[in-house]
Amino acid sequence: MEATAQGGGTFVWLLLMAVMFVVLIFIPARSQKKREQELAIKVNALQKGDQVIIPGGIVGTIAGFKDNMLEVKIAENVKINVLKTAIVGLVKDLQATTNEGGVK
Repeated sequence: MEATAQGGGTFVWLLLMAVMFVVLIFIPARSQKKREQELAIKVNALQKGDQVIIPGGIVGTIAGFKDNMLEVKIAENVKINVLKTAIVGLVKDLQATTNEGGVK
């Protein structure tokens, strides 16, 4: 009878580990997807003059739009074309989190 009791405990332990695995995998993935969707909405709502952050931490100002690309002014007389999907953040969002004490 002891073998049955130990086997039942092992099953419960394995079940608990499986549930924890699912939670640890899907919860962060879900929150990451939500952040990506929020950024996509913000990128689609960009207007000329908005400041954006592109890969490498470069901050630029939107100078124009071309199909699925943005023309970003990064210095005086220097404009580059960047895919909308390459935008990693907005300066106003970074300033908002700084003011709330999120980033120092």
